[in-house]
Amino acid sequence: MEELLDIYDESWNHIGTASRRDVHEKGLLHQVVHCWVIAETEPVIYFQQRAHTKKDFPGYYDLACGGHIDAGETPQTAVLREIQEETGLRLTQRQLIPLGKYRAPDFKIPGYYDRETSNVFVLRQDHPDFSPGEEVGRIVRILASEFYHMEVDGAEKIRAETENGEQFTIHRNEWCCHDGEFQAKVLPYLRTAFPEFAAGGD
Repeated sequence: MEELLDIYDESWNHIGTASRRDVHEKGLLHQVVHCWVIAETEPVIYFQQRAHTKKDFPGYYDLACGGHIDAGETPQTAVLREIQEETGLRLTQRQLIPLGKYRAPDFKIPGYYDRETSNVFVLRQDHPDFSPGEEVGRIVRILASEFYHMEVDGAEKIRAETENGEQFTIHRNEWCCHDGEFQAKVLPYLRTAFPEFAAGGD
């Protein structure tokens, strides 16, 4: 059965539903959920590498959890469902910190047109017990300062670490595009959560 999503007009009034395929072929406005997983005791962010079998952006690096909100579903229900499906974590709404909505810049490439608002959440856990689903290749750890240098300073490559502690490099062109969400929603939160996280991100 084809996945149905709620769609909206330019004023974000609900105007009906459409298939996920039509949403991304026609650039229909819709909503998604994003969950940034951040450690409790140090400014470290967890990310996923998308499975190489994914239709869209296979093998790219992305937020620990992100996904569409099904037609009629609330953002709170959707984010818990997506977290469990993608990372294996079973959570409650009380464990998540809502950071509000972010209207992402429109993104268009041949065969794919994305116009969305993300409902942004944060989960704070040290060493989460991830058990990635079939859509996720692996989970990696990145210092918030490293991610800052890519997102804000425009660094072409940053250091990352596997769950086994192996260090490696990720290039900027290996990332899914979420332009501006880190700066608008996550960076202000990081600076509140970690006073030592200086204005420059170091």
